[in-house]
Amino acid sequence: MYALKWFVKQNVPVIVRGFSDAWRIKGDAWIAGLYERSVLSEAIEREFNIRLNFDRKYIVFHRVPSWAEKIDYVVEVFGEGARLGLLYYDLEDKWKIIPSGALASILIEHGAEGAELTEPPKGYFKNKRIKLNEFDCGEKEYVLFKTRNYAGVGRVIDPVNCVIKVKDLAPLGFKLLDEPTERDLINHNEQFVEEAAEEAKSFIRSIYREKVSPGKMHVSFSGGADSATVLSLAVEELGSSRVVAVYTDTGLEYPETQRYVERTSSKLGVELVVLKPSVSIIEEIRRRGLMNVENRWCTAILKLEPIKKYYKANGVKVYLDGARDYESTLRARTPRLSENPSIPGVIRALPIKKWPRILVQIYLKSRSLELNPLYDKGLSRIGCIICPAMHIYELDLSYQMYKSVHEEVLKITGIKREDYLLMKWSGKRS
Repeated sequence: MYALKWFVKQNVPVIVRGFSDAWRIKGDAWIAGLYERSVLSEAIEREFNIRLNFDRKYIVFHRVPSWAEKIDYVVEVFGEGARLGLLYYDLEDKWKIIPSGALASILIEHGAEGAELTEPPKGYFKNKRIKLNEFDCGEKEYVLFKTRNYAGVGRVIDPVNCVIKVKDLAPLGFKLLDEPTERDLINHNEQFVEEAAEEAKSFIRSIYREKVSPGKMHVSFSGGADSATVLSLAVEELGSSRVVAVYTDTGLEYPETQRYVERTSSKLGVELVVLKPSVSIIEEIRRRGLMNVENRWCTAILKLEPIKKYYKANGVKVYLDGARDYESTLRARTPRLSENPSIPGVIRALPIKKWPRILVQIYLKSRSLELNPLYDKGLSRIGCIICPAMHIYELDLSYQMYKSVHEEVLKITGIKREDYLLMKWSGKRS
């Protein structure tokens, strides 16, 4: 289990073990991309009319569970040396923010409107109800307030009389910190990253010696950050001449991913094998209907079948995969070394099984390896243009980027656009 500290002077997050003076990482955590930082700034501005520019800052998102069916996606937000609150995607209102006391302090420091409590309730008043006199709550969901020493945020429970329920408090004086540098991020995480990398390479070395040598090690390369990290670790340990990257083009891959796979394989100097299915995904959708979480025929037919044929033809008995525990409960239960039930007779080895995504990101930065550009465009997972495992906001982004592809699928399936974009076809929502 990992935790996160913040080096305030350098304004960078640092991964640690142990939870003393640190934020515990229970779900996956990562450095937010350009799109994610942008929607955070926009959500704050909509709610409090203050624009905080995070474009050149490190903001960490920590995935937490949703509390309602209409809330599709929730992250805890850390930045500027503080916990800033919860950012969530509401199916009706899109991106929204529940600010922390620290964010309230930053906003007030930068001129945001807030009620002034000259006589705050005595004692600990978090969760207490307070009437804000001479303050207009309007149609706000949350309002800021300050006392002599503290800033706070309250949820409006009676807009007519401007009654709030205090949600959080923090000392006055929080403010935006200096612009960080990538070198500081890498340097202050160096020991942790190198220890994790050495352990993963030791695992790769033992697998190669026991099950592959003197042949070539195959790496499943999807174009995502996790598989790019495993590919790089394999090259560091074995050398590029003994590593093969295997990428499956399903027919609905993002062009950005295809180009990224080629660039990264070339930079690392590895052989790249591109596999393709023997059927057209559009024709399969026409015949079978859209895939869903209960029937992901797309994976079986478009990915696993070409891989099984290739591995059998080339005598591959083991391959490296970038699956991590933090991605899902199922992956957390998957052994680090086991036969892949979907590819009988072939062993799947997971070098970075215990890594959180932020460790993956900082490792890649430390090796001067770029991330797939789709992360900065807002996608959290790099799969097909249409995927039942997407979040609803990701499908909306994908639709905007490749509208013609989605419109063709709508025409084939007859699904209404509003139902399609709410992912009612995916099996996650009826």
